[in-house]
This record gives sequence, structure tokens and C-alpha cells, in this order.
Amino acid sequence: MSDSNSSFRERLERSCQDKQSRVVVGLDPRYDQLPEELRRLQPAEAIIAFNRALIDALADVCVAVKPQAAFYELWGAAGFEALRLTVEHARSRGLVTIVDAKRNDIGSTAEAYAHAFLAPDGPMKADALTVNGYLGGDGIQPFLEAARPHGGGVFVLVKTSNSSSGELQDRTLSSGETVFEAMARLVDRWDCEAVVGGTWPEQAQRARALMPRATILVPGYGAQGASAEDCLPNFRNDGTGAVVNNARGIIFAQPWPDGPRRAAETMRDELNRALQHS
Repeated sequence: MSDSNSSFRERLERSCQDKQSRVVVGLDPRYDQLPEELRRLQPAEAIIAFNRALIDALADVCVAVKPQAAFYELWGAAGFEALRLTVEHARSRGLVTIVDAKRNDIGSTAEAYAHAFLAPDGPMKADALTVNGYLGGDGIQPFLEAARPHGGGVFVLVKTSNSSSGELQDRTLSSGETVFEAMARLVDRWDCEAVVGGTWPEQAQRARALMPRATILVPGYGAQGASAEDCLPNFRNDGTGAVVNNARGIIFAQPWPDGPRRAAETMRDELNRALQHS
């Protein structure tokens, strides 16, 4: 993690302004969908070759990459190494790296997760990590303590993009607020970042009001159905404070290798137009 004197959200926002982009590329490499020439390699080798090509093609269009850890852990130790090398290469190209692992626990277990993914002397050295806040503050604090001294970030799940998220997250508590609203209040107290799905614009508007300081990572754009306009409630009134993830719609865009760049440029331009007219 570079620039330890600058907070994570400041670094990410500066990258957004410099590139005039809000695009985060989800690096979710499904081996059976990789280009045919790469599938001649061993899976972990194919994944790192695929990711390096994507990162090189997209480094000036996107502000961050978000590898989903599951697609790497699937291949065991070699897959974890492919994830590490992906993070390393993305950082060498000036991209913010957000590992989407949704980790959480308490005490020494949370400290071990945090060290593995966020510490400068840990194996991953990512800029940020997604975490599940269900265990409360003592499950979040070890991640914040590992990230903040080095300009790292922690993204807590608040309102997820999946269709069944409301089964728990929209339930009303005795206080009269919903579960996701209670989580949003905690995120604001912890002063960290948040994940809010672009598929829920109405809930996103409420979440943003409860988390004025947070940078919001917005999944759900594209394949899950969210449009650029749907993502707008996650932004502050001045157009700052959020980045939008797209995985399948970019990395598997055809033809390879030019399709992903065109898809990322189209997404960047759609988001910029929506923000300009909001």
C-alpha cells in the first residue's frame, strides 16, 4: 500500500478525479470462460496471464480492481499465488486493489485475516478488503488497525446487490430502522467504507444519508441489472464518494483482447454522463 500519509478514501478519490472515471473492474476469472489460448495453460497460470493482460489494457480507464478471492482459492495454493501476483501487478500499474473476500471474525482470528490481506508484511498486501460486519465492532477493529496506518481501506457490507438480501437486511428492528440502516450507522461510527448494491436505489439513498463520509463500493452494475442511473444515489451531491464495480460485463467482453477495454470505456462514459445530468 503506497502513500501511507494519505487516507485510503483520499487516494481513491484522487484517482477518480485524475482519470475521470468511477470504474472498478471485478477480476473474477472463470477458467472455462478464459480465451482458448490461455486454457492451454494450467489454471493458475492462465488466470494470472489473463489478469495481467486485463490490467495492462485497463489501467488508464479504471481506478481499481476487485479480485474475488473465491475464484482463486478454488485452485488451492497455486490459485492463492495467482491472487497475490494479480494484486502485485495491479499495484505496480498504479491501481487501487480491493480484495473481495468478505472476511470476519473476532480476536486473534480477525487479526490473522487482517494481517494476511492488509499488512505490508503479509502475503497479499492489498489496498483494501471487503468484510462482513455481522459480528460487530470487535470484529471490525482488527481490520481497521491493520489498514489505517498504511493508507488501507475496509469495505463493510451494508446492503448487498443480490435479490434475497432483503430477507435479513430489510427486516425492521424494534428501533424502527432496518438491519441495513443499523449497519450503515455502525459504518459511520467506525468511519470506514461500505458496500451498497446498485440494484437498490431507494435503499442506497438512505444508506448514503447515514454514511456521509464513507466511500461506497457499488456492485450490481451490468449483469445484475443496475444501470448508471440506478447507481447515482450512492454518490454525494457533488458526484464524489462512490465507485462502481463491473466484472463479467468487462472481463469477458468480446472480442478478446479489445472487448474489455471498450466495455470499460463505455461504462466510464455512461457513469460520467449520468453524474453530469444528476
